[in-house]
Amino acid sequence: MQTRLLPARGSFIQTTTMNEQRQAQIPEALPQAPCPAIFLVGMDLHSEKVQLCLTRWQHGSDPVRVRSITTTLAALESTYRRQIPAGALTIMEASGNAFSTVRRLEAIGYEAKVMPSDIATGLAPPDRVNDAIDAYNIAISYARRGKRMEVWVPSPDYQDHRALWHAYCNARKDAVCQRNRIWGLFNSHGVAIRHTPGPKALRQRLAETAGLDAEARLLIELAIGELEHDLETKETIRKQIDRIVALTPAMRTAMSVMGIGRLGAFALVAYIEDIRRFPTAKKLCSYFGFKPILCESGTDMGSKHLSKRGNAAVKALMIESAQSAMRYGRQPMHKWARRLSAKGKAYNLAVAALARKMLVALWHALMGHPVPGCEAEMVHVRKVAQAARCLEKGHLARLGHASAMAFALAVTRDLYAHLRTMQAKEGKSASESPQGIQSKEKESKINS
Repeated sequence: MQTRLLPARGSFIQTTTMNEQRQAQIPEALPQAPCPAIFLVGMDLHSEKVQLCLTRWQHGSDPVRVRSITTTLAALESTYRRQIPAGALTIMEASGNAFSTVRRLEAIGYEAKVMPSDIATGLAPPDRVNDAIDAYNIAISYARRGKRMEVWVPSPDYQDHRALWHAYCNARKDAVCQRNRIWGLFNSHGVAIRHTPGPKALRQRLAETAGLDAEARLLIELAIGELEHDLETKETIRKQIDRIVALTPAMRTAMSVMGIGRLGAFALVAYIEDIRRFPTAKKLCSYFGFKPILCESGTDMGSKHLSKRGNAAVKALMIESAQSAMRYGRQPMHKWARRLSAKGKAYNLAVAALARKMLVALWHALMGHPVPGCEAEMVHVRKVAQAARCLEKGHLARLGHASAMAFALAVTRDLYAHLRTMQAKEGKSASESPQGIQSKEKESKINS
C-alpha cells in the first residue's frame, strides 16, 4: 500500500486528480474583444426603383434587419444622406447600372461593393419573393461569404472599353447572321452562292439572277442593306479599337506576346485594367477560365475540363490566338505545345494549355518582367504600326512623330532594352547581331 504525502501547511501545491492536473496544464484562453457591429445595407437595384435594407451586422452572425427603405435611382444621394448612417457598407448584385451606382455612392462618401448576380440564389423560398426580401438576402449573402465573392469595379474608361468590345462582338455576330440569311434566301430559289461574299458581289449576283419574283428580290435587297450596315459598324468600331490600342501602353505591351494581336490586346487589357490586382499569373489564368475543373470523390476522379468562368468571347479569342501561335510560333512554348500534341494529347487540350502559357507570359510582360517568350522586335513594331495607322497625321505630329512606323519604333524601344543589354554584355551590339541586321532590313523595306 502506497502512502500519500500531504503538502505542508501554507504550500500552494494541492492534491489533485489526474484529470484536474491535465486541465491545469491547459492555459486559459485570452479574452478577445468582440468585433464591433457595423451597418450593412443590402441593395436591390433596378432601372428606376431602388430597394434598401438597412441591417446591423457583427462578424460571425447574420445581419439583423433595422428597416427597409424604398427610393428611386434619381433620389439615391438624398436618401443616403437622410436615412443611411455614415460609414455604412452597401452591397449590391452585378447589373447594368451597378458600377455607375457604386461610383455615385463613393462620390458622397459611402463605401459600396458589387457581388455576383446569383449570390442570393436559393436563400428566398419560391413563394416569398419581393424586392425587400431580396435586399435582405443580399446582405445575408455578403455576411456569410465575404470578400471572396467581390466583383471588380472598373474605371469609367475601362467600362467603356468593355462596352466597345461587346459592340464589336455583336456587330460581327450580326454580320455573320445576315450572310447566312442571304445564303438561305438565294438557296431557297435554287441559286448557289459563296458563303462569304461582300455586299457588292451579292448585288451583282442578284442582278444576274433571273426567275426571282419581286418579293424575293425585295427581301434579298433588304438583307444586303443590313449586311452592309453591320460591316460598316464593325469597321468603325475596329478603327476606334486600333486608336485605343495605339495610345494605351498596356495594350501595346500585350501585343509583344506571340499570337496576341490588336483585338486580343484590347479585349484582355479591357478586362484586366490593373494587372496588380492579380498577385500571381495563376490568378490571372483562373480569372479568364483557363484552369481545369477539379471533381474528385473517393476513388472517382470525374471528368476534367476547362472552367466556365471568364468572358466567353475573350476566351474564344485566346484559343484562336493559341491556334495561330501553335502553327507559326518558333519559341520554346510553341514547340512544347506541338510536342504535346505529337505525343497523343488531344489537339484542343494542347491549344488550351498553350493559351494558358500565353496568359502567363502576358502577366509577366504587364508586370514589367523581361519575358523570354515575347515577339521578335520588328514583328511587334509592325503590330503597333498597324494600330497607329488609324491615328490622324495631326495627332501623330502632336506626339512628335512623322509616321506610324516612327511612332511604333519609339514606343517599343524600351520594351526590348534588356535584350540589347544582354547582347552588349556578350560582346555583340544589337545592330551587329543577326536579328538586328534582319530587323534593319525589314525596317528599310517598310519605310521604302
